[in-house]
Amino acid sequence: MVGQVKIVGILMIVNGVLSILVGGLYAAIGSVFAFGLPGGPPPGGGPPPQLFAIFYGVIGGAVILSGLLNAVAGYRVITFRNRVLGIVALFSNLLVLFTCYCAVSSVGMLVYGLIVLFNSDVARAFDMVSRGATPEEAIGRYTHVYDDARDDYDEMSSPRSEWEDRRRRRRAEDDLSDDGDDGR
Repeated sequence: MVGQVKIVGILMIVNGVLSILVGGLYAAIGSVFAFGLPGGPPPGGGPPPQLFAIFYGVIGGAVILSGLLNAVAGYRVITFRNRVLGIVALFSNLLVLFTCYCAVSSVGMLVYGLIVLFNSDVARAFDMVSRGATPEEAIGRYTHVYDDARDDYDEMSSPRSEWEDRRRRRRAEDDLSDDGDDGR
């Protein structure tokens, strides 16, 4: 899970920027209602346009603040600082539900981000960085080595030749055990 913290941070920044854009759209719609519609008010009465201006302005402002909080917290999460700010920013995605435009991505970001940031290894990695370690050291410490060539952190625990030798021995043992089995 610790290896996914940077992914969560990047997604928080992207979601924050999208939320800022949607919040700006809502604020623009509110200002159109506040300063009058082109062609005058619609015929037949109805609620005053100022009511819509206030409604869209409040929602737009809340979504912009949520987007800013997500963008800033996303950067802080990438650097393994301010885990609590990241959690608060993720919960602020609930404000975006009122827009319906970014609701799906915001709820997805909320769920995924909270799963990652509430993980105990992630909390220990943030603590490790707060005590002076680098984010790469924290990732290496809490990311399990699987002796797999696709694992980026094998070099941190053993030289490449050692894990390749173990892998060759394991394959040889598997081949020997397969040869003795004749299917009876």
